[in-house]
Amino acid sequence: MAEKWSRDCRSDDGGGKLLRTVGRLDVKLSGFTSRVLPLFVAASLLAACGRGGIDAANLSEGFRGGPGVTQDKIYLGVLSDLSGPFASGGKNVTEGNRLFVDKVNSAGGICGRKVELVVRDHGFDADKGRAEYLSLEPQVLGFVQLVGAKVARSIEDDMLHQQILVAPTSWKSALLDNPYMMVVGATYKVDVMNGIEYLMRQGLLTRGDTVGHLRISDEDEYGDDAISGSTFAVRQLGLNLAKAALKDADPDMSPGIASLREAGVKAIVLSTNPRQTASAVAAAAQLGLTVPIIINNPGFAPELLQGPLATVMERQVFVLSSVAPFDAAIAGPRQIAAAYRSTFPQGTPSMAVNYGYLVGLSFGAVLKRACERKDFSREGVLKAFREVESVESGGMSVPLRFSITGRPSATRTFVLRPDVKAAGGLTVVADQFESEVSRKAGR
Repeated sequence: MAEKWSRDCRSDDGGGKLLRTVGRLDVKLSGFTSRVLPLFVAASLLAACGRGGIDAANLSEGFRGGPGVTQDKIYLGVLSDLSGPFASGGKNVTEGNRLFVDKVNSAGGICGRKVELVVRDHGFDADKGRAEYLSLEPQVLGFVQLVGAKVARSIEDDMLHQQILVAPTSWKSALLDNPYMMVVGATYKVDVMNGIEYLMRQGLLTRGDTVGHLRISDEDEYGDDAISGSTFAVRQLGLNLAKAALKDADPDMSPGIASLREAGVKAIVLSTNPRQTASAVAAAAQLGLTVPIIINNPGFAPELLQGPLATVMERQVFVLSSVAPFDAAIAGPRQIAAAYRSTFPQGTPSMAVNYGYLVGLSFGAVLKRACERKDFSREGVLKAFREVESVESGGMSVPLRFSITGRPSATRTFVLRPDVKAAGGLTVVADQFESEVSRKAGR
C-alpha cells in the first residue's frame, strides 16, 4: 500500500490519482453521506507527498516556510468579482481585507512580517477564476478572498493537491466538507432557517401558511443551499413551500413573483443577486404582493435604496447576515466604519466591508497560531487553522470557531432591515438570532 502511494506522489498526475482513489473510497462508504472523511484522507495523503523543497525550506533555523512567505513578507491572494454581478460587494469585501491588512501592518505585521494582498478580478467567471487561481497559487500562502462557489468548485482538486487555505466569499454548506475552506459565518441554509423562524415568531407567518422561494435555475451559487434551508424550516414549523425558478439570463423576475402570488404565499425568500432582487421586489409591488421578503446577504446592495424602490425595500424586506451591518451601534463595526471613512473617503460602504475585515481577522488568527508553531508551510497553516477555537470581533459576529470540519463557524444571524438613512443601508432589528430549527438541522 505504501509503495502505491509513493508511486502516485511521484507521478506527473500529481495528486489526481490520490483524489480519484479517495473518490472511490467515498463511493464505498455506503450510508456515510458526508464527504468530510474522504477529504481528510486526501489531505493527509497529499501532506505525506509534500511539496518538495518549497514547504521544507527553512526561513530561519527551526522555522518552516512555504509559498508566499519570505523573511519580511506574507503574501495573500484575493480573487474577487470587481466587474461582474457582485462587483459592488466584491469591492467592499476587498476594502475590508485592506483595512485589516493596514491595521495588522501598523502593529508590526504577523511574526515580524508585513502582510501584502495580491488582488485579481475574475468578473464572476469560473474559467477566468480558475486561471487566475492557478497563476497566483505558487506566489501566495493562502487566499483571503475567493468570490463564487462555482469558482471554488472549479479549483477544489487543485486546493487539495496544493494544500492551500482559502476563504470563499460564499456560504454554501457543501464548502464545509473541504478541510481547506475557511467559511466565515453561517451558511445560506442556516440563515434562511433562522429568517423563516424569525418571521413566525414575529407573527408574520402562522402554521399552514405558504412560503414562496424564488431562485435562479441555472445559478448554483447559493440557490440550492438556501432552498434546502427553507424546505427543512417549513417542514419543522408546519408551513408549506412554493418554489419558483427562472433562468439567469432573464433579468425580469416578475414571472416568478407572479407564480408565487398565484400560490397564495404569505412570505417570500429570494436567492438572487442585487440586480435580480431589485426586479423581484419591484414586481411584488406592482402585483400588490405586500408580504415579507427575506434575502441572504449577497442579494442586497446599498444601490437598491434609490428611487421609488427604496420605499418598498424598507417596508417589506428583511436581510439575513451573520455579520453586523456597516456602522452598527456595536464596538467592532464602529471601529471599522471610522477606519473606512478615513481610508476610503469617497467609498460607498456596505456590510461587505465588515465581512472582508472579519475574514482578515480570522485569517490573521490562523497565521498568528502558525507563527507560534514556527510553521508557515501549507501543512502547518492547515494545522493552525483547525486549532482556532474562537475569533473575537467586537460584536461584528459571534466568536467564530474553525476547529470542527463540516460545521459552520457561526450559527447565529443578524436580522436586518433596509434603511435609506443608515450608512451602508441596513439597520439591526434582531441581534444574532438563532432558531430552534437550525439547531435541529445541525448545520
